[in-house]
Amino acid sequence: MKKKIALLWESKDLGLYSNKKFDKLYAGIGHNNGNLAFVYAIANQLDARIVYEPWHAKAEKLNTYDAVVIPSANQFGKHTDLGGLAESFAKIEVPIVSIGLGAQADSMEHDVTPTEGTVNWVKAIDSRRFGSTSNIYTRGPFTSRQLARFGFEDTVVGGCPTHFISANAKLGKAIESGWKKIKIPRSLSVCAGHQSWGKVRLVEQQLISLMMDSAAIGQYVVQSMSDMIKISRALFDEVDPVVLDRIRVHTVPHYTMDEFKAWCRTYARSFYDVPAWMDSLTRYDLTIGPRYHGTQLAIQAEKMGCVVAIDSRTEEMCRQTGVPVLTLADLEKEPITRTSLKKLIQFDGETYDTFRAERAQNYVTFLENNGLTPKPFLKKIAGL
Repeated sequence: MKKKIALLWESKDLGLYSNKKFDKLYAGIGHNNGNLAFVYAIANQLDARIVYEPWHAKAEKLNTYDAVVIPSANQFGKHTDLGGLAESFAKIEVPIVSIGLGAQADSMEHDVTPTEGTVNWVKAIDSRRFGSTSNIYTRGPFTSRQLARFGFEDTVVGGCPTHFISANAKLGKAIESGWKKIKIPRSLSVCAGHQSWGKVRLVEQQLISLMMDSAAIGQYVVQSMSDMIKISRALFDEVDPVVLDRIRVHTVPHYTMDEFKAWCRTYARSFYDVPAWMDSLTRYDLTIGPRYHGTQLAIQAEKMGCVVAIDSRTEEMCRQTGVPVLTLADLEKEPITRTSLKKLIQFDGETYDTFRAERAQNYVTFLENNGLTPKPFLKKIAGL
């Protein structure tokens, strides 16, 4: 009999989200559309009876399951205080497994400074192991090093589970073949940043200019925060006018406010269903921008994607999953054009597939060591 697993997430799907109230929708995506990607990945990688339970579920309810699985994000840093959850998790008696935990700092050269509450939350997870091996699968060596500074010394250096959404064991070769056929990328899907991210603004505006091509129209996909998502749903009256103007200045500063609103209706998009999101990305030659998950979904859909890394979290995930990555320094050397992007984005399909198989072996071992059964396609990717 398959194990009954509690997956900590608000709901299995958002249903008919086209006419949902924004606050309900925003809570359902965990305040970032990108969260949907790794939750979807984990749910489809475990051979188990998956039941979705909210993070605030009582320990008494969670103790009725065989295990609790946490689709983790970049929670380890000064930006979170999970002390309340630490107290709740301490009452859980069944095994807890954290998949994809990340540390967030300004860069990979800086140490994180997590709050005491968040450190206690990790302690609560670490104390609920299935066996003797670690139950924390991190997003990479940087995160594992940062956790070790606080006494969590044997975490499993992993990556992001979105690395294994596609069941194609030769995914890299498929991407390389498609990329080679494209002499110069025409249509672009831009992964939107945030109006407060000043350091990426000039890069993003250049990408937006490339995206706005009447012969090869692109899209501007927003993920977070609430005001950025609202522009994709034309909820302009729900955004503070000052904030709305900041978004205009971040994206198309030469437009009037009325022109900006028309631009949003034409280009700005947000997605609430992962298969629909991936299907959309197959229509574009290149997906690029400072969002990892939006880019990774393009890769998993066998299309080229490239992350513009602006912090340790995104760069680490790219290094651990083989997703092409360019730093701001890479892109500031010359103007960004279709020709320069084609030259800068280098991708070796065989190297990617070999690395992905090694990472899949590591992931399968982690799941099995924690009493979880991976789906057969994961073992196929791993060559097992």
